[in-house]
Amino acid sequence: MKHLDVSRVFQTVSSGDRQFNARKVRSIHFNGLLDPLIGFDHFELTADVFGPHPHAGMSALSYLFEDSGHYHHLDSTGTDVIITPGSLMWTCAGRGVVHTEFPVPEGARVHGIQVFLNTAAIRKQHLPLTLFIESRDMPVAVMDGTVVKVAAGRAEAAANPVKTPDHLTFLDVRIASGNAFRHNLPAGWSATVYVVSGDAIVANGHRSWPLAGGQVLAASRSYRDEELIISATSDTRLIFLSARPLGEPIYSAGSIAMGSEEELGKAISDFEEGHMGFIRVEGDVRTIVLAP
Repeated sequence: MKHLDVSRVFQTVSSGDRQFNARKVRSIHFNGLLDPLIGFDHFELTADVFGPHPHAGMSALSYLFEDSGHYHHLDSTGTDVIITPGSLMWTCAGRGVVHTEFPVPEGARVHGIQVFLNTAAIRKQHLPLTLFIESRDMPVAVMDGTVVKVAAGRAEAAANPVKTPDHLTFLDVRIASGNAFRHNLPAGWSATVYVVSGDAIVANGHRSWPLAGGQVLAASRSYRDEELIISATSDTRLIFLSARPLGEPIYSAGSIAMGSEEELGKAISDFEEGHMGFIRVEGDVRTIVLAP
């Protein structure tokens, strides 16, 4: 029986400037163990540094920490939402959407993590959709020196009832020094642990891996359920992400991730020709133009 495959510990590096800096993680560094995650950014920004841009064939999930300012989300499906601290905006791009996110007011510090999640090939041509999950609607489980906030999916002690476009476990976990968080990883599922701050040891009964702030570990491909135990050696905060891998090729350009070269070319053309809609920017005014 095949035991869990575990990546090397990946050390993120913060790069950027006052307007935008991030610790970036991409699947290329994990030998397929991050799947279905394409990657994620732990970011801080104070300006609209990206402007309106397209997504297709994947989901972009913006989760804000409690110390963040407000983040304004606009997209070409007509969504106009202020992402509040502790909340999650899930943009499932499908065949294509144009969106922008920016701090309000301008200059406010936005602090969060943006996760890029691949979409199954059979769903890449679906219409885009968005989902906003407010912090107050996320269950929080407090037990044995741990606080687990369920942004999506389920933990051992709590489940988020909100139906999401993909089955993803997204947990914001705080562990007091000397305590541990346990999670049952279903057979075949992947798990990604990102330590925001503190120090922890990840173990599965066979081996253990120490992690410090800014480090990432990914695991997958076990033929049986695995109990993961994350023990804190100092007060620790981490993001835990888990899903069933897709095992599908990705043809990508920027934030477009399709299942073939032909699909990728069509998505790029759709954006350039306005078939995804767009967001018109005139000074400080942003206007949503819906897709035809």
